[in-house]
Parts: sequence; structure tokens; C-alpha cells
Amino acid sequence: MGMCEYCYLNTQMGKKPYTKIHVNIDEILSKAKEYIIERGPEITIFEGAATSDPIPIEPYSGALKSAIEFFGKEETGLFRFVTKFTEVDSLLDLNHNGRTTIRFSINTNKIISSYEHKTPSFEERLAAAVKVKSSGYPLGFIIAPVFLYDGWEQDYLNVLNAIHTSLGNEVMFEVISHRFTKRAKENIISIFPKTSLPMEEELRKFKFGQFGYGKYIYKDDELNYYKNFFKENISALFGDKSINYII
Repeated sequence: MGMCEYCYLNTQMGKKPYTKIHVNIDEILSKAKEYIIERGPEITIFEGAATSDPIPIEPYSGALKSAIEFFGKEETGLFRFVTKFTEVDSLLDLNHNGRTTIRFSINTNKIISSYEHKTPSFEERLAAAVKVKSSGYPLGFIIAPVFLYDGWEQDYLNVLNAIHTSLGNEVMFEVISHRFTKRAKENIISIFPKTSLPMEEELRKFKFGQFGYGKYIYKDDELNYYKNFFKENISALFGDKSINYII
């Protein structure tokens, strides 16, 4: 499993998180079926990676295989998950019928090497994404968290160009700027006392979030510049409809 210094789960899971595997897969998918029927004929989308990365435990759980094949038969249900990892071979030949979207969380190699410990490089993730697309899955990338360091524009542009070269323009993007809570900062410093994460509160803007607590985000002028940078470059390479959101 990875050890990302900035991860928001340092707040949610505390200083000593543990891995939990749900074995009642049939029960979970049965409940999903109820939701799909209840909301039909609307499309219901299920997220498979809200608080964890499912790929590292897939050899033990088989949960992704079960979910992908389940949703492959559902006309009004879709499934998606995101991963930083590359062990996707067991998923390539499944009957997904284009109803599961696999997304890769990516960053510049500067950020990966500095803060995403025990995770594959950007190039390795991109190679896994090529496999996924070749197997017909809808494909996406989450570029997160974006850090605004000296030279960040060229580094992230290199990432976008590499994706375009390897995959063409049939991919979707979600882009998220770095943010942190006061509690997360305290936990991160406790777990990684030598961290170099940029968490200077005086350099950020405090903003209340939808869940009743506040976060430190980049200031308005920085955010506006960052959003315009990604909107312009992603649109130029992949088209206007390739962006789900930039926040």
C-alpha cells in the first residue's frame, strides 16, 4: 500500500489506519441493485474508491472483478474507481461492457517521488492506463493534488503531453488543487515529522467546506491562474468536453 504524505485519510482514518476488506460482496451488490431499481430509469453511478485504493487488495478480495462483471449487466448502473497502482492485468479480460470507468490518480514525478511513497512512477501508471484503454474501458485521470511550485506549469504540461502521446484524446480529467485542514496538518507532521509539504497557513486562504469544517486552499489569484492553465491546455490537447471539473 502507498504512503502519501498529503492524503486526506490522515484526517479521516487517524494516525494508525488499517486495511479492511469487505467479504460480503454479494450483499453489497444486491444493495446496489436495489438502488439502481429504485432510481431507474435514471443512471446511478457507484464510486468504488472513495476512502481507499482497491487495486492493492484485489488479489485478496476479488471485489473489483465482481463489481465490474455485475455492472457490465446493468443498463442503468455505472461503476468507477480510481487507483495509483498498476496491477490491472486481472481486470483486462472481464466483461465490463463499457460500464466501468477506470481512473488513474497521477502527478508529476517530482511530487510522486517527494510525497507519494511506495507508489508507481507516472510512467508506470501511464503504461497501465494504456492497457486499460486497450481493453475497452472508459478511461480517466485525476490530477491531484496539484502543487504550485516553481516550474509546476512545465512539469504538468509534460504530464498532459505524455498522456496525449500514449492515449490520444479519448480520456476524461478531474483536476484538484492541494488543500489541507488544520487537523490533517497536525496528523501529517506527527506521522512525517520531516515532511516538506507546503502547509504554511499564512500563504493560503481559509474556506469553509461542505462537511462543516474549513480547509486551507490556494489564494484566489493563484487558483484562477491554475484553473485557466489546466482548462486551456487540456482543452487544446483533448477537447473541451474532456474536463469533468477543475477545483
